[in-house]
Amino acid sequence: MSLVKLLSPVGRLVSYLNYKADRLRLAKLMGRGLKVGKNVYIMEGVEFDLDYPFLIAIGDNCRISKGVRILAHDATTFRHLGVTRLAPVRILDDTFIGERALIMPGVTIGPRTVVAAGSFVNRDFGGGAMVAGNPARAYGKYDDLLEKYEAMLSTATVFSREDLDRGRVSHEDMRRTVEREGAAFSQGVPGRDPFYVNADYSEMRAKALRAYERVRSRLASATTDSAEDARENRHSK
Repeated sequence: MSLVKLLSPVGRLVSYLNYKADRLRLAKLMGRGLKVGKNVYIMEGVEFDLDYPFLIAIGDNCRISKGVRILAHDATTFRHLGVTRLAPVRILDDTFIGERALIMPGVTIGPRTVVAAGSFVNRDFGGGAMVAGNPARAYGKYDDLLEKYEAMLSTATVFSREDLDRGRVSHEDMRRTVEREGAAFSQGVPGRDPFYVNADYSEMRAKALRAYERVRSRLASATTDSAEDARENRHSK
């Protein structure tokens, strides 16, 4: 038996124990006042202010990526003034925080805002912004990203998450498709994802399906309009 096979169960056990410790820590912080809305995705390794979790609030349908750090206190001047500044952090509905972002005290982000990985956020950003950098600056609008991806969906392959979970689509199928087309999409919500908090899976699946059906309807309508325009142009010649 190879060393890899021998160590594989050990690695799975370590990963499981790390996950359980992370979720227990999150539960304790919520018990101490950390506010988390519905259907919030909080990846492993997110660091919330341990001393002041009750000053942090996360709205519904947010995604907080791995390694994000959220602070509600600033001890910069403690040595000279003897005080620490405390200020709330609010992450409003439908906001995405990328990996390793650092959110400073007193900041409100969102709703519907995207913070890029590695960003240092020390001021407010309103709804619909896409921000990045150190310090973070707005570089685009979320609606523009939605329009770009919706246009891609007119020709891209879309895999069903249910098909993937049930083994009807293999990882190799997805890999070949992405290599051939350059990009693809996955539609739907996993059967169960251990990093969701306060999750209503039925609600999330229904919402995701409605959103996708609206996109398909708009794309179908646009295709019909384009075909009619082409026919009219041919007749007018």
